[in-house]
Amino acid sequence: MPLFAASISVLSWGVGPLIIRGISASTPTITITRLALSIPIMSAIAWRTGGRLNWSLLRATALPGVFFFSSMALSFESIRQTSIANQTLIGALSPALILLLAPKFLNETVKKSQVVLAAVGLGGISLVVIGAANGGGASLYGDLLALCAMAMWSTYIVITKLRRNAGVNSWAYLAGNFTWSVFYCVPWALLVGFDLGDFDQNDWFLMCVMVIAQGITAHGLHAWSLKHIDATFSTLLSLACPVISATGAYLIYHEQLSTLQVIGGAVVLGALAGVSVLATNSQKLKRELAEAII
Repeated sequence: MPLFAASISVLSWGVGPLIIRGISASTPTITITRLALSIPIMSAIAWRTGGRLNWSLLRATALPGVFFFSSMALSFESIRQTSIANQTLIGALSPALILLLAPKFLNETVKKSQVVLAAVGLGGISLVVIGAANGGGASLYGDLLALCAMAMWSTYIVITKLRRNAGVNSWAYLAGNFTWSVFYCVPWALLVGFDLGDFDQNDWFLMCVMVIAQGITAHGLHAWSLKHIDATFSTLLSLACPVISATGAYLIYHEQLSTLQVIGGAVVLGALAGVSVLATNSQKLKRELAEAII
């Protein structure tokens, strides 16, 4: 079930860029609207699952909320400032950073096989984005935004894993993160520009899909799964996001997939299959050892 939940999260996040591309509003408008609409829904789910958005929870989410909001805002804006190929490749470096952080901060053991599969997956992603890089549009400023977004997201995952290990309710945790994110977002939105009039009927529909598919489903299942699986394994699954995005762009926006992209996608999926097998075998071994001890 944790593997299934994490996979659904990856699928939702892979579809995310396709939704964002269809919304015509500004980045601050998209960001604050998505966050604000998610808070009451997330709080209601938290209440139904035994969680409460109280002062103790708000204290626990103040810091991760900074990284959660920053990663979202920087990622959305980087898509507008640099090429999709560059933005996707830089964002896909997160598993490598998590593999470096996990042993020190999470006491997770990183196996050589995981490092090898991560390298293979990143190689596959490189083929996907290089195969799509037929035009320009890249900028150093946009690349730096994408790099910062990747660092913010990786840090958020590490902190979330620590909070979940401490027993914090996943839905209440997310409600707290969304609440703080809106608080952090308001000054930025007022400074840069925020106008709900930017939304047309199609934008509102896509925003609702984004709130449910990404804001509620993806983040909720991801936070829940982190208590049951290693952060290194969870983040390696995210290597599938560029493949999902490229396939969706082909089906929805009729963007052509090159042979290089298809090969790269197959490499990524193969690496993910290897990661999943290793994780499943590891969990099976832990259960067998626990049963033997009992």
